[in-house]
Amino acid sequence: MKYYDLRAMLSSGKQVFTVTEPSTSFQVASAGDRPYVEPTFEKAIFETERPTIILVSAVGASGKTALARRLSSDLGLPLLDLGLHKPVGDNTLTGLLTHSFDVQDISNVFGGLGTGNYGVIIDGVDEGRSKTTEKAFEAFLDDVIKLSKKATATTFVLLGRTQILDESWVYLTDKGISAALISISPFNLEQATEYIDTFTGAANSAYADQYATARNVILEKLGTAFADHTSAKSQDFLSFIGYPPVLDAIVALLKEERNYHKLLEALSDPDGGNVEVALLDRIARYILSREREEKVIPNIIQPLIEDAPGYLKDRVTSSVFSVEEQCERLIAHCLGVPLRLSAIGEPSLDERYEDQLSSWLPEHPFVSGSEFRNAVFEALAIATAMCDGTARLVPLVDQYLATHKHSYHLVYMLDIASKDRRLPIKAVGPLFAAAMEFQSAFSQVELHLDGPAWSEDPDDSTGSAKTDIAIDIDILMGPLGSTEPKSFSFTGQVTSSDTIQLGSRLSSTFVSVPCSIELGSAQELELTSPVEISARSITVDAKSLIVRTAPHRKLEPQPVLFDAQRLVSRLESITTNGTPLTFSLATLDDVRYPAVQHSEKSSEPPADPLLRQKYFRLKRILLEFRSHSKGSLAKYRHKIEHERVLKNRTGEAVLKKLVADGILKLSGVMYHLEPESLSKHIGISWLDLRRGRMATSFDLLLTFRTS
Repeated sequence: MKYYDLRAMLSSGKQVFTVTEPSTSFQVASAGDRPYVEPTFEKAIFETERPTIILVSAVGASGKTALARRLSSDLGLPLLDLGLHKPVGDNTLTGLLTHSFDVQDISNVFGGLGTGNYGVIIDGVDEGRSKTTEKAFEAFLDDVIKLSKKATATTFVLLGRTQILDESWVYLTDKGISAALISISPFNLEQATEYIDTFTGAANSAYADQYATARNVILEKLGTAFADHTSAKSQDFLSFIGYPPVLDAIVALLKEERNYHKLLEALSDPDGGNVEVALLDRIARYILSREREEKVIPNIIQPLIEDAPGYLKDRVTSSVFSVEEQCERLIAHCLGVPLRLSAIGEPSLDERYEDQLSSWLPEHPFVSGSEFRNAVFEALAIATAMCDGTARLVPLVDQYLATHKHSYHLVYMLDIASKDRRLPIKAVGPLFAAAMEFQSAFSQVELHLDGPAWSEDPDDSTGSAKTDIAIDIDILMGPLGSTEPKSFSFTGQVTSSDTIQLGSRLSSTFVSVPCSIELGSAQELELTSPVEISARSITVDAKSLIVRTAPHRKLEPQPVLFDAQRLVSRLESITTNGTPLTFSLATLDDVRYPAVQHSEKSSEPPADPLLRQKYFRLKRILLEFRSHSKGSLAKYRHKIEHERVLKNRTGEAVLKKLVADGILKLSGVMYHLEPESLSKHIGISWLDLRRGRMATSFDLLLTFRTS
């Protein structure tokens, strides 16, 4: 599907009315000076050629806003930007339309929306949802439905990130609205070339031949990422390299550097398993290095230290304005936070250095005004700061992440920036939020945080011993087992007294840690099943908990399970939407309404040491299994046989016995769980085991011999 097709569908029979009271958030977009390179679109759900509402679903920074502005400008239809608008609710749209048009046009505007002869484009739907409650957001969608339910042509186009658009599609179709769901496809090689040429303006310059050679070599190195993405099963789709932020990084590089031979030498043979991302990292770091070596050192530093002792000159020229320092300064600049560092170590020189940088930093190629130029540069700066290990950077990074959107590029950049695959524990929440941006109509994301179970040492009170936890992100394309998942793996260290914050939106998340977990820090906590969290203590810092099953999921609703010693909650309401929710707790003390309605006391593990060890290994193995699109309970073999799961010879023996009894079946690279055999041999269902329940008699476990 091309841009022309989308535009033609929306423009069909449309009238044009003048918005007499435009605002920052509601106006007809101007053509602007920035060119628009048209993408292609992939139909995820398109059951009629003239849907009432079209939802454009895509990952962050993939050109949704550029598309919205282009449609508005081309068709003369108003654009409502929910990212700039106040929180939405009941009659928000009706009231806005009434206020924005002349009195004599208002009835025709509403009439046109009702028949499909007029239209409105709504961008930033995900941002609009984040600003308000689910009830208020649904009231906003009800307003959209009321205005368009009798239309015979496309009336509204809604644009936003994948998860919110999926949920909106479900809500609209449940209300009987004809809604189509499409996604923006990554650029192919031809489109990428056009994009880079358009924004560099170098294809017709005096250096056109050298430029074209450099551009083509870079794109050749990124070749697999610009493959034909029409196949939903394509592994290359996961790279998302063909979106504007990556191409903007290449544009910035080619505009800054005219010595193309030197450039290509610097970018040759990138290290790392993901060649495309390694090259992208080199592109960004090359720009940072060039700013230091060719601008700051000769133009600012050398004049400052001209009369300084030789030892000071050597130290300063080798360390000042490093990649790490630039990233810190750029984050502070985009936050508008004053930042003065002792980079030189001599107060008078530091003051002069800071004064000169203050006027120069806004011209840095990584930024445009008070924002990062694109999501790639932003992710590299954040990842570098997060992995730097400097305590003073923590508040700065926290402030930035709390006030800006997450980008999937952060996963890529942390993958490169993290030393020895280790991350600070405070990186887990932002990492998971960024990873959720990989979710699309064609891909499924699973988040894993695996460490020793808190229940194996429930009385640990010292809180000082550090233990490793595994941080895994799996991105699955198509049915389970049809392709290997795209995986990112990290490690971190926690003590039992640590608290890991995981944010206010989780989906397909599986956590087992010996410390505490905090969820929320917002008015609402949204969990899309399956979500399973086992921790020493779980804090729900939200007034409302909303639990739902993933859109388009054909299986029975998967559970949301909390397993902990205690629950701390300020919840005032829980909405489950038919999804099973259980708080399995060692103590029910202080559990208040409404959480108490979903709470039950967990069973005590066996007292016998050997039996206890068998039970924990059995539980850990079986908890690895997930229910997927084909209905089977399956897990990749290398995940089950990992030392973290089996732990010791007892675990190995338990696994062997599970296979011998037919509870687990090994087929190729997958283990499959047979729930009926589990109930027969162990005396407890798979779901009850996950809920922390024990068999009615320990005798059944005693007969489960592993020797």
